[in-house]
Amino acid sequence: MGSFDVHKVNFYTPELLSIQCMVVDSDAQKLAVGRSNASIEIWDVSHKPHVDRTLICDSSVEGLAWYNGRLFSCSANGTITEHDLHSLSPLYNKTVTSGSCWCIAIHKENGRLAAGTQDGYINIFEITYDSLTYDRLMDKQEGKIVCISWDLTGEWLVTGSINALRIYSRRTGHAVHKLPTGQSETIVSSIAVTSDFTIISADSRGKLCFWDGNKGTNISNHQALKSNALVVCLDESQTKVYCSGVDPVIVCSELVHMKSDTSAESSKWVRSVQLVAHRVEVRSLVHFKGKLFSGGVDGYLSVSSYPPKQLVKYPPLMTSAISLASDARYVLMLHIGHLDVWYLGDKHKYENKLSKLVTIKYSKNDYVRCSAISPDGTWIVYSTEEKLKIFSLIMDSVTGEPMIKKTDIQPVECDVSTQLAFSSDSKYLWFSTKHENTLVCLEMSHKFDLLTKYCIDTSSYFKDLIHLLEVSNWNKYVVAADRQSNIAVFNEGKFYCLLPKYHCSPTSMKIHPITENLVIAYADRSVVEFNLNKKEYTDFSEKLFSNPPQELINRSFPINCITFDASRNDSMIFSDDNTICVLTKSEDNSSNPEKKIKKLTSKTLTYSIKTIQNYEHLVFFDFLNREELVAVEVNPSSFVEKLPAVYKRKLFGMT
Repeated sequence: MGSFDVHKVNFYTPELLSIQCMVVDSDAQKLAVGRSNASIEIWDVSHKPHVDRTLICDSSVEGLAWYNGRLFSCSANGTITEHDLHSLSPLYNKTVTSGSCWCIAIHKENGRLAAGTQDGYINIFEITYDSLTYDRLMDKQEGKIVCISWDLTGEWLVTGSINALRIYSRRTGHAVHKLPTGQSETIVSSIAVTSDFTIISADSRGKLCFWDGNKGTNISNHQALKSNALVVCLDESQTKVYCSGVDPVIVCSELVHMKSDTSAESSKWVRSVQLVAHRVEVRSLVHFKGKLFSGGVDGYLSVSSYPPKQLVKYPPLMTSAISLASDARYVLMLHIGHLDVWYLGDKHKYENKLSKLVTIKYSKNDYVRCSAISPDGTWIVYSTEEKLKIFSLIMDSVTGEPMIKKTDIQPVECDVSTQLAFSSDSKYLWFSTKHENTLVCLEMSHKFDLLTKYCIDTSSYFKDLIHLLEVSNWNKYVVAADRQSNIAVFNEGKFYCLLPKYHCSPTSMKIHPITENLVIAYADRSVVEFNLNKKEYTDFSEKLFSNPPQELINRSFPINCITFDASRNDSMIFSDDNTICVLTKSEDNSSNPEKKIKKLTSKTLTYSIKTIQNYEHLVFFDFLNREELVAVEVNPSSFVEKLPAVYKRKLFGMT
């Protein structure tokens, strides 16, 4: 990699989206994360954790539950929703009895969903193959039901509310035990139930309490936190319990077995280790495959483990939020509620400094799935949940100021889109539709008579939503990929070839502008290079795949950007959240003293790798031209600035 001028764009400040709740599907290895903007992110945690898809809800997300690959949520508007993970839309809503629905729990064996409401009602639904069927209503209790959980058998249901826990019989609908907390105005915030019917609760006193569910008695109480404990969870072995809350320390208590003087063995929960993964309130904990997933007000999804002690924090960033108009030197930035277009200053023209050109505003309720700007900067496109919207960016002939003109005339194929891509000459716009999974190519005209050039039915090639879309120079090849690792290539609007299917999802791909080789990075950070002209993997790809460099694959973040130095054909550049890796096929580094460059040889293959770690939360990295690069990063302090005042005052000394 040669010497380039880098535009470090560090003023991108996306909105802070707090994590409200989480739940994991162990079979599919998917983590559902409910956020404060009523969105649900589905994270693939089978390899390097990354956002698989995003769902939008009509109201808040208060609770989540999986059942055989189906996702359910509850909201403050008093409904339970099942979500279609393919169309990204709600399948149906079921209204609960009396008030907001604050919590849900599913027992997989008996196929029952229990929902707790504001007015103390427990609604039981039977999960059928395509819906929820009302089963019964349990005895009403006093006050709001804050949390709910089934026991192992599905015969008993445990609820937490103000001042007490209750144990219900599913068969009779009656409460058989009331477990008082012993003090007034104590809110039981979260509960977990072990296989031997030990109930573990976290409450507003910061206490972790253990109860015998069979006898309805208290076993022990521990002062886990200094202030409100909001969440508790068990690990898979049920020998460790994790607790956290307003005091963001995550405390682990472990079940130890002891022998008494009479040689009888007894068990006791003992405080073990503690971890600080967040700086402010923690609202959700999930344990999966030896790792603890945590989230809260700061929006970060933290993944920790002990032993060995490890912590990785994934920032609350939207995918595909940045688009570059390389010919016009524009950068398009996606926010909740608006799009910004910035002009990147030209070093050869002193008067042309960095400046904001235009802002396109829309309602915050209009969730934008994807956006793009054409290379010449004249077209701006984004898709909401309602439709695809196309704008033209022109300069006013009188004032010389930039202005936006909306394109009202659109072909009928302009459906809701999941991915957008322009051809290098800005003459064609490719997009994939959400409902029919169709690839559409529009021929762009400044007379606003947009024509459909191609409309390709991709149902034979894709089994899931298209989430990656790349167009080669001059519109020759179009490559699309779905989340099930199906990757198809099209040429002149016709099917060209399918790539071999890999065992995990691709996270990024790019076509080399000169060689037309397609480079793909997968969720496990494996990298392949495919020759589109010959319809086969390159020799370099075969050797690289069989002997991958550890510096490339042994990182915690997935590869989110791929780019190439157009002046040479022997290098690939990969970037993730905080690192850039430059992989060069053959290079003499004997005179280079840089310690981070390593040369590796495998039979006849020689390549070197260089890592650069000068960034934080790098969301975009690409070439502007042969001499300049653009790096868009998010300053972590921008999230701190958007925290509610009470958290900033407590932790950062601000007023």
